[in-house]
Amino acid sequence: MSIVCRDKPITRDELFTYTNGRFLVDEDRQFARRYRKFNLDALCNIAAAAGESTSRIIAIEKLEGGFSKALLMKKEDGGELIAKVPCRIAGPAFLTTASEVGTLEYIRKYTSIPVPRVFSWSPHDSNSVGAEYIVMEKAIGIPLFERWGKMAEIEKLQLIKNLTQLEAQLSAISFPAYGGLYLRADADRLKHQDLGGNLDEQCPFCIGPSPDRSFDVDGAADLPTENELINNGPWDSLSDFGISIAKRELSRIASQFADNQSMAHRGSPQEQIHLLEITISLMRMLDSHPLLTQLAQPTLWHTDLHMGNIFVAPDNNSQITALIDVQSLSVLPLFLQARWPVFLQPPREYTRGLVQPVLPDDFDSLDEEDKVAALRDWTQAKMAKAYEVSTFIENRLAYNAMNVLRVFRELFIRTGETSDVGVVPLRECLIEVFQNWSNLGIPGRCPYSFSQEDIDAHKQQFAEYEEWNEVQQLAQESLDTDAEGWVAPQLDFVRKQHQNKELLSMYIARMEGKKSPEEVMRIWPFPE
Repeated sequence: MSIVCRDKPITRDELFTYTNGRFLVDEDRQFARRYRKFNLDALCNIAAAAGESTSRIIAIEKLEGGFSKALLMKKEDGGELIAKVPCRIAGPAFLTTASEVGTLEYIRKYTSIPVPRVFSWSPHDSNSVGAEYIVMEKAIGIPLFERWGKMAEIEKLQLIKNLTQLEAQLSAISFPAYGGLYLRADADRLKHQDLGGNLDEQCPFCIGPSPDRSFDVDGAADLPTENELINNGPWDSLSDFGISIAKRELSRIASQFADNQSMAHRGSPQEQIHLLEITISLMRMLDSHPLLTQLAQPTLWHTDLHMGNIFVAPDNNSQITALIDVQSLSVLPLFLQARWPVFLQPPREYTRGLVQPVLPDDFDSLDEEDKVAALRDWTQAKMAKAYEVSTFIENRLAYNAMNVLRVFRELFIRTGETSDVGVVPLRECLIEVFQNWSNLGIPGRCPYSFSQEDIDAHKQQFAEYEEWNEVQQLAQESLDTDAEGWVAPQLDFVRKQHQNKELLSMYIARMEGKKSPEEVMRIWPFPE
């Protein structure tokens, strides 16, 4: 049996290790979180019997992602299928596996959205494979990233329209609670709420705990742990969901080491706890907001639609033949779900609404480099606008949810970042709510207040936070990486290390007289 990765032969042991890139910092830990050993022969035997025919596996191609081992398995009779084994970084493996199966099966049963068929799975590791796994159909078609650059604009516009029509099927289904989507047969050990009623009285699905790894406070556990502070769902109301996020952050803060509080914008643990307690009092009031509750209907959504997760027909670039990678997707409030797909994100200078994107007024006087950048942003803005307009026409509910007041969306996002990023972004959000309370439509009085002295002190801290955030973005964009320092396998890692060192030296020189080299090192995301 041949085993390859990116067209190069690899050993069996290399199937278990992470080979889809390197990391500029904390590499040993990152590799350890993505290591997963399993019984390959047992997995091959299961795959051989799966699908349309029984035929032994003769070749494996490793298609590794950030959170799973994904293997393209080729049968002797020419058949192909995908086997997935979750890494520990994905979150509790039971929830990750069972919810992915439940989501795929639900979409296939109740929508016409094309997703792969599941042939075999086990959400437990007490099996012959020695790991949780899913064996599924190989996606039909060609990944969009192989076609997008060659597509005519009219083909792109038609694909965008087709995508919004598929998404409209998701927003048309309102679930009774927030959480993960499971087959009832897999959720007997979990707290869950059965589905049924209007859809199907014999519906084999239920809403259970969220599989999102942000709720995986105990990274070693496969099933939810008994932590009275942590409620990972299902949740019956918007306020319950928001309060659970805040309590999850309180639990994390209680277990953090002192050196995790080193940045000024993080604030002290006491400050973090105080702001989260304020946030809980605010979350309790959201269920009485008439418009917000309408746009908070529990909705399933694909929140990671990049061009690698969309497949199109070989003879029709606009026809979507498969959407893949539903791992860890949840049923959540629609206004937190609806968004531009990754590859259609608007550029920074983008105007929402029925406004046609245009080139800058001074375009003709720009130098060549700036013209290229302006044309790139204009092209991206046109695609983003096409998605926005098509969503308005095909999926009005999602369009309205995308246009919920930004501060409500920020409230949930910033609350969920408190233990990691700190108090300043959350405080900025809470101050905005306090100052604009009368215009936000929440019945009653604001449950907290900030003095002018508090606000003035915060402005200085927020300026420092923005400077820190700007450095993070500068480093990530310049090095073509992410917050973890991931470097794609096709890039020269040693060169990226050298570039990181050069960028850091340049920034130290730029900050001379303002910050010491030690202070710069503290805010640089990838210190040596």
